[in-house]
Amino acid sequence: MRIIGIVAAVAAVGGIVAFALLQNTPAPTVGPLPVAGATPTPAIAETFVAQASPAPSVGAGPAPAAAPFDASPAWESTIDGILRSNVSETQMAQMLINILPTLPEDGQIEAANHIANLLPDSEYNSVRPLLLNSSLPESVLSVFFTDLMNRDDPTKLNAFLDIAQISNHPFQSEALSDLQIYVGDDYGTDWGKWKSAVDQYLKTANAQ
Repeated sequence: MRIIGIVAAVAAVGGIVAFALLQNTPAPTVGPLPVAGATPTPAIAETFVAQASPAPSVGAGPAPAAAPFDASPAWESTIDGILRSNVSETQMAQMLINILPTLPEDGQIEAANHIANLLPDSEYNSVRPLLLNSSLPESVLSVFFTDLMNRDDPTKLNAFLDIAQISNHPFQSEALSDLQIYVGDDYGTDWGKWKSAVDQYLKTANAQ
Protein backbone atom coordinates (compact mmCIF):
# COMPACT_ATOMS: atom_id res chain seq x y z
CA MET A 1 0.00 0.00 0.00
CA ARG A 2 2.86 2.29 0.76
CA ILE A 3 4.33 1.75 -2.76
CA ILE A 4 1.03 2.57 -4.39
CA GLY A 5 0.89 5.80 -2.42
CA ILE A 6 4.39 6.82 -3.57
CA VAL A 7 3.52 6.16 -7.23
CA ALA A 8 0.36 8.16 -6.89
CA ALA A 9 2.32 11.01 -5.37
CA VAL A 10 4.89 11.02 -8.21
CA ALA A 11 2.09 10.99 -10.83
CA ALA A 12 0.44 13.92 -9.15
CA VAL A 13 3.68 15.93 -9.15
CA GLY A 14 4.26 15.12 -12.85
CA GLY A 15 0.79 16.32 -13.73
CA ILE A 16 1.40 19.61 -11.92
CA VAL A 17 4.70 20.17 -13.77
CA ALA A 18 3.10 19.37 -17.16
CA PHE A 19 0.25 21.74 -16.48
CA ALA A 20 2.69 24.51 -15.53
CA LEU A 21 4.67 24.02 -18.73
CA LEU A 22 1.51 24.21 -20.79
CA GLN A 23 0.52 27.48 -19.13
CA ASN A 24 3.92 29.15 -19.90
CA THR A 25 4.20 28.08 -23.62
CA PRO A 26 3.07 30.88 -26.02
CA ALA A 27 0.40 30.00 -28.54
CA PRO A 28 1.65 29.58 -32.09
CA THR A 29 1.00 32.53 -34.44
CA VAL A 30 -1.48 31.69 -37.15
CA GLY A 31 -1.31 33.81 -40.35
CA PRO A 32 -4.28 34.71 -42.50
CA LEU A 33 -5.67 31.84 -44.41
CA PRO A 34 -5.20 32.00 -48.21
CA VAL A 35 -8.26 33.02 -50.21
CA ALA A 36 -9.28 30.54 -52.84
CA GLY A 37 -8.41 31.66 -56.41
CA ALA A 38 -6.25 34.64 -55.26
CA THR A 39 -2.80 35.13 -56.78
CA PRO A 40 -0.05 35.96 -54.31
CA THR A 41 1.21 39.54 -54.74
CA PRO A 42 4.91 39.55 -55.58
CA ALA A 43 7.21 41.84 -53.69
CA ILE A 44 7.92 45.04 -55.58
CA ALA A 45 11.54 46.09 -55.55
CA GLU A 46 12.17 49.80 -55.46
CA THR A 47 14.01 51.07 -58.53
CA PHE A 48 16.14 54.12 -58.28
CA VAL A 49 16.88 55.92 -61.58
CA ALA A 50 19.83 58.18 -61.42
CA GLN A 51 19.28 61.41 -63.30
CA ALA A 52 22.08 62.12 -65.72
CA SER A 53 23.71 65.46 -65.12
CA PRO A 54 25.17 67.32 -68.10
CA ALA A 55 28.89 66.99 -68.31
CA PRO A 56 30.60 70.23 -67.37
CA SER A 57 32.17 72.09 -70.30
CA VAL A 58 35.90 71.87 -69.81
CA GLY A 59 37.74 75.05 -70.69
CA ALA A 60 34.75 76.56 -72.49
CA GLY A 61 34.70 80.34 -72.47
CA PRO A 62 32.08 82.76 -73.77
CA ALA A 63 31.09 82.26 -77.39
CA PRO A 64 32.96 84.63 -79.73
CA ALA A 65 30.90 87.48 -81.12
CA ALA A 66 29.78 86.93 -84.68
CA ALA A 67 31.54 89.07 -87.25
CA PRO A 68 29.31 91.79 -88.71
CA PHE A 69 27.85 90.83 -92.06
CA ASP A 70 29.07 92.98 -94.87
CA ALA A 71 26.56 93.11 -97.63
CA SER A 72 28.41 95.66 -99.75
CA PRO A 73 29.65 94.47 -103.17
CA ALA A 74 33.35 93.73 -103.59
CA TRP A 75 33.93 96.68 -105.92
CA GLU A 76 33.05 99.12 -103.14
CA SER A 77 35.87 97.69 -101.04
CA THR A 78 38.23 97.95 -104.02
CA ILE A 79 37.42 101.61 -104.63
CA ASP A 80 37.56 102.37 -100.91
CA GLY A 81 40.99 100.75 -100.71
CA ILE A 82 42.25 102.97 -103.52
CA LEU A 83 40.86 106.12 -101.92
CA ARG A 84 42.57 105.20 -98.63
CA SER A 85 45.91 104.41 -100.23
CA ASN A 86 48.89 106.58 -99.43
CA VAL A 87 49.33 108.08 -102.92
CA SER A 88 48.62 111.40 -104.62
CA GLU A 89 45.16 112.27 -105.91
CA THR A 90 46.41 111.98 -109.49
CA GLN A 91 47.69 108.47 -108.78
CA MET A 92 44.37 107.54 -107.15
CA ALA A 93 42.55 108.79 -110.25
CA GLN A 94 44.83 106.76 -112.50
CA MET A 95 44.25 103.61 -110.43
CA LEU A 96 40.50 104.13 -110.74
CA ILE A 97 40.84 104.68 -114.49
CA ASN A 98 42.70 101.38 -114.76
CA ILE A 99 40.01 99.35 -112.96
CA LEU A 100 36.92 101.13 -114.29
CA PRO A 101 36.40 98.83 -117.32
CA THR A 102 36.35 95.79 -115.02
CA LEU A 103 33.60 97.15 -112.74
CA PRO A 104 29.82 96.71 -113.03
CA GLU A 105 27.86 99.79 -114.10
CA ASP A 106 27.22 101.00 -110.54
CA GLY A 107 30.91 100.67 -109.78
CA GLN A 108 31.86 102.49 -112.99
CA ILE A 109 29.58 105.40 -112.09
CA GLU A 110 31.13 105.71 -108.64
CA ALA A 111 34.66 105.42 -110.00
CA ALA A 112 33.90 108.03 -112.69
CA ASN A 113 32.70 110.50 -110.06
CA HIS A 114 35.88 110.04 -108.03
CA ILE A 115 38.02 110.40 -111.16
CA ALA A 116 36.24 113.64 -112.06
CA ASN A 117 36.98 115.01 -108.58
CA LEU A 118 40.58 113.82 -108.35
CA LEU A 119 42.05 114.28 -111.83
CA PRO A 120 43.55 117.72 -112.60
CA ASP A 121 43.20 119.37 -116.02
CA SER A 122 46.89 118.82 -116.69
CA GLU A 123 46.39 115.04 -116.53
CA TYR A 124 43.05 114.88 -118.34
CA ASN A 125 44.51 113.02 -121.32
CA SER A 126 44.68 109.89 -119.13
CA VAL A 127 40.87 109.71 -118.88
CA ARG A 128 40.18 110.77 -122.48
CA PRO A 129 40.07 107.12 -123.77
CA LEU A 130 37.20 106.42 -121.35
CA LEU A 131 35.37 109.59 -122.36
CA LEU A 132 35.57 108.60 -126.03
CA ASN A 133 34.64 104.95 -125.46
CA SER A 134 31.09 104.86 -126.80
CA SER A 135 30.66 101.25 -125.59
CA LEU A 136 30.61 102.36 -121.96
CA PRO A 137 27.16 102.80 -120.39
CA GLU A 138 25.62 106.20 -121.09
CA SER A 139 25.27 106.74 -117.34
CA VAL A 140 29.05 106.52 -116.99
CA LEU A 141 29.80 108.71 -120.01
CA SER A 142 27.34 111.26 -118.61
CA VAL A 143 29.57 111.71 -115.56
CA PHE A 144 32.62 112.42 -117.70
CA PHE A 145 30.74 114.67 -120.15
CA THR A 146 29.17 116.73 -117.35
CA ASP A 147 32.60 117.08 -115.75
CA LEU A 148 33.91 118.73 -118.93
CA MET A 149 31.96 121.88 -118.06
CA ASN A 150 34.21 122.29 -115.01
CA ARG A 151 37.43 121.99 -117.04
CA ASP A 152 39.50 124.75 -118.58
CA ASP A 153 38.68 125.81 -122.15
CA PRO A 154 41.47 123.90 -123.94
CA THR A 155 40.54 120.64 -122.21
CA LYS A 156 36.82 121.20 -122.68
CA LEU A 157 36.71 122.35 -126.32
CA ASN A 158 39.15 119.75 -127.63
CA ALA A 159 37.16 117.03 -125.85
CA PHE A 160 33.95 118.36 -127.44
CA LEU A 161 35.63 118.24 -130.84
CA ASP A 162 36.71 114.63 -130.32
CA ILE A 163 33.25 113.54 -129.19
CA ALA A 164 31.54 115.32 -132.08
CA GLN A 165 33.43 113.12 -134.54
CA ILE A 166 32.13 109.84 -133.02
CA SER A 167 28.82 109.13 -134.73
CA ASN A 168 27.58 106.58 -132.18
CA HIS A 169 28.65 108.50 -129.09
CA PRO A 170 25.57 109.23 -126.93
CA PHE A 171 26.72 112.84 -126.44
CA GLN A 172 27.74 113.66 -130.01
CA SER A 173 24.90 116.11 -130.63
CA GLU A 174 25.49 117.86 -127.28
CA ALA A 175 29.18 118.24 -128.11
CA LEU A 176 28.38 119.83 -131.49
CA SER A 177 25.90 122.22 -129.90
CA ASP A 178 28.44 123.29 -127.29
CA LEU A 179 31.07 123.88 -130.02
CA GLN A 180 28.68 126.07 -131.96
CA ILE A 181 28.06 128.19 -128.87
CA TYR A 182 31.79 128.72 -128.29
CA VAL A 183 32.97 129.37 -131.87
CA GLY A 184 29.75 131.01 -133.09
CA ASP A 185 29.44 128.94 -136.27
CA ASP A 186 28.48 125.50 -137.65
CA TYR A 187 30.91 123.70 -139.94
CA GLY A 188 28.90 120.51 -140.31
CA THR A 189 31.25 117.56 -140.69
CA ASP A 190 34.24 119.63 -141.83
CA TRP A 191 36.43 118.71 -138.88
CA GLY A 192 39.37 120.66 -140.18
CA LYS A 193 37.38 123.90 -140.05
CA TRP A 194 36.10 122.96 -136.61
CA LYS A 195 39.66 122.46 -135.41
CA SER A 196 40.77 125.80 -136.82
CA ALA A 197 37.79 127.56 -135.26
CA VAL A 198 38.53 126.02 -131.85
CA ASP A 199 42.22 126.97 -132.03
CA GLN A 200 41.30 130.54 -132.99
CA TYR A 201 38.84 130.79 -130.11
CA LEU A 202 41.46 129.59 -127.61
CA LYS A 203 44.08 131.96 -129.02
CA THR A 204 41.71 134.89 -128.67
CA ALA A 205 40.66 133.86 -125.16
CA ASN A 206 44.28 133.61 -124.03
CA ALA A 207 45.08 137.03 -125.45
CA GLN A 208 42.42 138.73 -123.38
